[in-house]
Amino acid sequence: MTETIPKWDEEADVVVIGYGFAGATAAITANDVGANVLLLEKAPEQYKGGNSRVSANLVFWPNDVEKAKAYFLALAGPYTDNISAAMLRAWAEEMFANKAWLTGLGMTPVELPYIEFPELTGSDCVRVLMNGEGPVGGERLWRPIEKAVAARPIRVLYETPAVSLVKVGDEIVGVMAERSGRRVAIRANRAVVLTCGGFENNPVMVRNYVSGLSEIYPHGTPYNTGDGIRMGLEVGAELWHMNNISGPLMSFKAPEIPVAQWLTLPHGKSYLFVGGDGARFTMEGDPCVTGDFHGKVKRHGMWMQQTLPIPIHMIFDETYRKAGRIGHARADWDVSHGNRYDWSDDNLREVKKGWIQTASTLRELAGLIHLEPDALEASVARFNTLAKSGVDADWARGAETLAALDAPPYYAMALTPAFVNTQGGPRRDENARVIGANSHPIGRLYSAGELGSIYSFLYQGGGNIGECFAFGRIAGRNAARETALRAATVALADGAGTREPETEAVLAGA
Repeated sequence: MTETIPKWDEEADVVVIGYGFAGATAAITANDVGANVLLLEKAPEQYKGGNSRVSANLVFWPNDVEKAKAYFLALAGPYTDNISAAMLRAWAEEMFANKAWLTGLGMTPVELPYIEFPELTGSDCVRVLMNGEGPVGGERLWRPIEKAVAARPIRVLYETPAVSLVKVGDEIVGVMAERSGRRVAIRANRAVVLTCGGFENNPVMVRNYVSGLSEIYPHGTPYNTGDGIRMGLEVGAELWHMNNISGPLMSFKAPEIPVAQWLTLPHGKSYLFVGGDGARFTMEGDPCVTGDFHGKVKRHGMWMQQTLPIPIHMIFDETYRKAGRIGHARADWDVSHGNRYDWSDDNLREVKKGWIQTASTLRELAGLIHLEPDALEASVARFNTLAKSGVDADWARGAETLAALDAPPYYAMALTPAFVNTQGGPRRDENARVIGANSHPIGRLYSAGELGSIYSFLYQGGGNIGECFAFGRIAGRNAARETALRAATVALADGAGTREPETEAVLAGA
């Protein structure tokens, strides 16, 4: 029987969608076992790499497989749900294999002491690796991975976002993409691998899947808009871990810049965070250092998702203003969106820009930021009393970080919730196959990376990058080993390269 299908404009054995650590790893692995690979990237070439490139470039490496499994189960806790024993074993074994694999690609592993949850069972297996000595980030790990892709005959098409998957019965046989304003039909002779990241920059998905975050901005690439989730749903994928995110973290969002900027928080002590009611609501400090671990906080003896009120303001005095730059100063985090901003050392440029409000009194400052003056004055007075006593009885901030706000003028900077990445997406199994709503794998469809991540609750730093490599290799191997499709029967539908999402292609003789 013959059905209408697109005319194939491109073809490859394995089509990988998304060029970050996961996509690069899947492409490298598929190539190295003999497959012809085409890598599709939504961003322009200069902004390739997504969250991988602009991350801290750290890898969580467990040095013991059994302890790694125990630590993972402790991290997941009550959210283990449908993470099978086979999936857990695959994760632990491949995470353990990461160090040797990365060393083979040119990494010089250097261990950092960064166990986020030392109280959990198995935590003594945790090692966090960076590539060589030096500061964190700066594309330290991205460079050897990028070099490994370039050294292989892997074709990369930039500015070519995948739009939909072409499905034949229960199998994926190709991809519809967009390039230079037209649709492009790409045949996948063996398989498709989804590695196109999360939905951080899709506000509607964020509101649908993550509670309590009506307004939030990404720290990383603006190209992560949930494309893999949408395409997965169209072909019947089951979703998991959609409400788990790395964040929210207190950050700053300038109107002129599309993504949020980290707070650097200088060594000054006379500052506090307040919500819309003028009250303190958390321990202030650097994310992932002072009680907030990738957006999870301990409340009443248990770990839970951090909730942040909107609006949020950082209140500080003249002493703190002079203590050093408050805003983002790490240019490596900006490479994926081309908006570099180097915050001034004394914060005065940002005052002139209107990003920071200033007033001679707290009451006047409250009026500028639309807070109730009595409430703000009361919160600062309470904070000052605690700071002078050296004991933060409200939020347990360290005595060495406390100082009274007593040097006018006073300042207020609006903050926003922001996050590094999302974890949810199409569920995958131990073979990196995407699982359908019927609990069976969707034929010839694989995934890796933060799209459909295994992490369901607590998150160890470096875990997503480690998972990118682990499941990138699993996906690449298995995708390349699929039996090649027979030739498809081609007939044009409403013009070359156009199709409705429900249109199916069929194989000759099927």
